[in-house]
Amino acid sequence: MTRLLNGRILLVLTTVSVASCAPADANRASRSNAAFLSIVAAEDARPTGGPALVRLHILADSDSRFIRAAAVRALGRLENPDVADSLERALSDPAPEVRAEAANALAQAYFGVSGGEALGPLLERAEVEHDLTARAALASSMGRLVLNAVDAERVSDALIEMSYAHGTDAPGELMEGVALGIDALSRSTGADVVHGRLARRLDALRLYADGSVTRQHQARVRALAVNVLGSAGLLDRERMRIALRDENVVVKTAGARWIEMLPPDQRGEALRQAMFSRSVPAQTEGLRFILSQPRTARTCEYLISGAQAPPPDLFVPVGLRVLSIDGLAKACPDLIAQRDVLSTVAAPDQIDSIAWQPASRALVALAQIAPATVVDILPGHVGHSNPFVRTYAAQAASIIGDRSVLRMLLTDPASNVRTEALRGLTRLDGRAADRAAIEQLTIVDPQLVMTASAALAGSPEPDAGAALADALDRMSVERRETFRDARRALLDRLKELGGSELSERLIPYLSDYDPLVAQDVAGVLEAWEGRRYFPTPIPPESIALPTVEDLEEMARSTVVLHMQGGGEIHMALHPYEATTNTWRFFQQARDGDFNGLTFHRWAPNFVIQGGSPNANEYYGDGPFSRDEVGMHHWRGSVGISTRGHDTGDGQIFVNLLDNTRLDHQYTVIGMVTDGLDVVDEVNEGGMIQRTEVRPTR
Repeated sequence: MTRLLNGRILLVLTTVSVASCAPADANRASRSNAAFLSIVAAEDARPTGGPALVRLHILADSDSRFIRAAAVRALGRLENPDVADSLERALSDPAPEVRAEAANALAQAYFGVSGGEALGPLLERAEVEHDLTARAALASSMGRLVLNAVDAERVSDALIEMSYAHGTDAPGELMEGVALGIDALSRSTGADVVHGRLARRLDALRLYADGSVTRQHQARVRALAVNVLGSAGLLDRERMRIALRDENVVVKTAGARWIEMLPPDQRGEALRQAMFSRSVPAQTEGLRFILSQPRTARTCEYLISGAQAPPPDLFVPVGLRVLSIDGLAKACPDLIAQRDVLSTVAAPDQIDSIAWQPASRALVALAQIAPATVVDILPGHVGHSNPFVRTYAAQAASIIGDRSVLRMLLTDPASNVRTEALRGLTRLDGRAADRAAIEQLTIVDPQLVMTASAALAGSPEPDAGAALADALDRMSVERRETFRDARRALLDRLKELGGSELSERLIPYLSDYDPLVAQDVAGVLEAWEGRRYFPTPIPPESIALPTVEDLEEMARSTVVLHMQGGGEIHMALHPYEATTNTWRFFQQARDGDFNGLTFHRWAPNFVIQGGSPNANEYYGDGPFSRDEVGMHHWRGSVGISTRGHDTGDGQIFVNLLDNTRLDHQYTVIGMVTDGLDVVDEVNEGGMIQRTEVRPTR
C-alpha cells in the first residue's frame, strides 16, 4: 500500500537537512541517528514515487557510509525492481558494508519475480569483490533469485568457485554465505541443481572446518550442506552417521531429519543413532520418523514407553513425551496396553500446573482409540482452571460426540475454548449448530468470529445476515488492522447471507481504515445492488517511530522474559536493522504488555510463538507493522509473526533451529543471548510471568 509522505516524516527530514549543514561536534552520533530515522520513516511509507522515494535515493549517496547502507537496505525492502539502478551502483560503493547491503537489497528488490536481470550485476561484482562480508552477501543473494534452469546452473557454478580461496576452502564467513546461496538455490529449483560438481562440493562441505576459533560459521555450513544433500536424496547411511556424531546440535538434527530417505534395511541403525545422540532436537526427528511408520508392536512399545511419566531422577523433555502420546492416537496391536497408559496419563490428578500438556494430549489420543474410556475422565479436564486444558477437553468431547459438554463450553470465558466447542458442534450437528454460531458472533475474538462465519456457510437462518453485520461493527470499533482476517471472513459470509436491506450499514465501510476491507465491501455492495461501488479507504497512521533517544536506549538494553517455572530468556535487540518492529516489542516489554501471556504455539524443531492477548494466531497488537527483512533466522533468533506481507501483529516467535527458509520473508528483531536452554523447554502454553528491560551498558 502506497502512502503519501505525512507531516511527521517531513518534519524529521527538515530537521535532518538543517542538522546536516552544521559543523562536526559532539552531537554527530545523534544527527546520524536522526538521519537514520528519516530513512526508516520513508521506508515505512512504502513509496512507489514521490518525496519519500526521492529521499531514499538521495541518502543512498550520502557522505556517511552508515546512512548509505541504511538507505540501500530500505530501497531493497520496497521489493520494486524499478530501484535496481541505485542498488547496482551501490555494489561498487567504497564501503564494504554498503556493498553487502546492496547485494542483499538487489535480491530483495526482485523478491517473488524473475531475477534474471539482477544476476548479471551480482556475478560481475563477485568477480572483483575481495571483502569477505560483501562476497558472502553476493553468494547468498544470487542463490535467492528466481531464475530459469540455465541461469540456475550459472549460479551453481559461481557458488562453487566462490567456495574456494587461493586453492583451498574459503573462510567461514564467506562459506556461510555460499552455503546459504546453495540452500536457497536448491529450494527454488526443487534440488534439481544438486548434481555433478555441486553435489560433490556439498559432500565436502558437510565436513567443513576452516580452523578458526569461532565454530558457528562452520557448523552452519555443515548443517546446510547436510540438509541440501538430504533434500536431494544424496544422504546415505555413512554420511548420516557422521552428521549424527557432529558436535553441533543443528548438524545432528539435519542428519536425523532424513532417516526416511534411507533404504528400509538401514533406517533402524540410523534411528538408534538419532535416539542415542544426546540431542533432543535429533531425538525429536527420530521420533517423528517413528510416528510416520505403521503401528507395529515394536513401534507401539517405544511410544508407550515414551508416553509414561519418567521416574523422578530422570529428566525427559515434555516435548518428547507429548510427541509419543500423540503417536498413540492410532491403534496399536495391543490396544489394552495402549488404552491403559493413556488413561493413566490423562487422569485429572496428572494435570500438572505447568506441564499440563501430557494429560491433555493423552485425553485427545484416548478419545480416538477408546472413546468409552474418556467419559469418566473428561469432567476433570472440562472443569480445570487452565483454558488450554479446557480447549483440549473440547476436542475430546467433539471426538466422542458429547454434545452436552460442547454446549457447556460454548459459554466458557476463554474464546479459544468456545472456538473448539463450536467446531465440534458444527461437525456433529451441521445446520442445527447455526444458532450457536450466531451467538458466538457476539464475542470480539478474530479466531472465534472466523470459526462462526465459516460454520454459517449456506445457513437458512433469516437473521444471520444482520448478526454478521453486527459482528462487523463490533470488530471494527477498535480500528485494529490485525482484525483484518476476521472482518474479511464476515464480509465473505455477509455477501452470501445478507442482502440490499443491509446496504446502508455497509456503505460507511467503503472508507474503512483497511484498504482490503473497503475493497471487499465494494464487492459485497455490487453483488447486492448490481451496480459499481468505489472504495475510498482512509488508512490509519503508521506505528509511531522511536526518537533518537529511544533508538539509543534500545541499542544498550536487553529484554528479559521471566518464564513460569523460574527460567529467564535474555534477548539482545536489533534496533538498527528492524527499527519499527523492535520499537513496538521494546515498548510492549517495557510496559508489561506480555505479562501473564503465553507462547500459545509450539512447533517442534521449528518455532515457539506467543504474545497474543487471547493466546491464538489471530489476536495481535492493533496496528500492522511493516516487514523489515534481511537478517537470518538462525537458532535463537526472535522474529515477528505475520499473516501476509507487511502484517506484523506484535506477536513474536523464537527459532528453535536454523530456519533459513524464513530468511527475507519474516522480520528478525533480536537474538537470544542467554536462556536458549529455557527456550528449548517451552511448550504450548508456556507462560511469560513478566518482562524486564535491563540496561546492558
